[in-house]
Amino acid sequence: MTARDNAIPGSNMTIEDKKRTIRTSKGIREYTYLGCPLTRNRSAWCFRICIPDVEGHGNCGRVAPHGLKGRTQLAIESQNRKQRQMHLEKLERMYLAAPYNENLDPGISVSEGETDIVVSIGRGLLDAAGRVPDSICIKTMNDAALCAVSSLVSSNIVLTASFNASLTGAVPSGELLARGRFVGMSGSHYLAESILADSEGREIGRGDGRFVQSDVPSSAEGE
Repeated sequence: MTARDNAIPGSNMTIEDKKRTIRTSKGIREYTYLGCPLTRNRSAWCFRICIPDVEGHGNCGRVAPHGLKGRTQLAIESQNRKQRQMHLEKLERMYLAAPYNENLDPGISVSEGETDIVVSIGRGLLDAAGRVPDSICIKTMNDAALCAVSSLVSSNIVLTASFNASLTGAVPSGELLARGRFVGMSGSHYLAESILADSEGREIGRGDGRFVQSDVPSSAEGE
């Protein structure tokens, strides 16, 4: 393990820098110095200037007082997580129940800011040349990007303002996977992108678009 691997986040110190020696009745032994690695203060006093990790530990390795959460805060966070999960599951159900998806019979997985849509292409969906129509490819990419944005907006229905797509080659029959991802904001527009891959994992298309909140409240349909 290198010194860099032992580096303490947010400081120039390493784990070795925190080691000290102490003389005991049994001789010299090494111990871990628990002072603040940012201020190099040797007291146990916390200056609350570091950012605790997900487990609430500061850069010194101890539980950070400013990383502790009370029961009320934990309850609020738990409720918010449940509401976000309910919203994501609602989007999945609404997408699957949409009449325009009846013939495609897609699969969908929505997480915060991301969406995967899988479409199995049967003979009934092929064009006269025996290939997947471009319209299905573009629709699937647009849907993935739209749902990625919708995962972050729970109050109103999200609409596509514009969507640009390009296909890199002939699309074979089989399974299509579109993955959409929210990338940022531009004024009141949500920006998202998507990629399309075939059943072998080869990229066969890309798209990006702008999306806006409509005036239509998100209904309870699909719940």
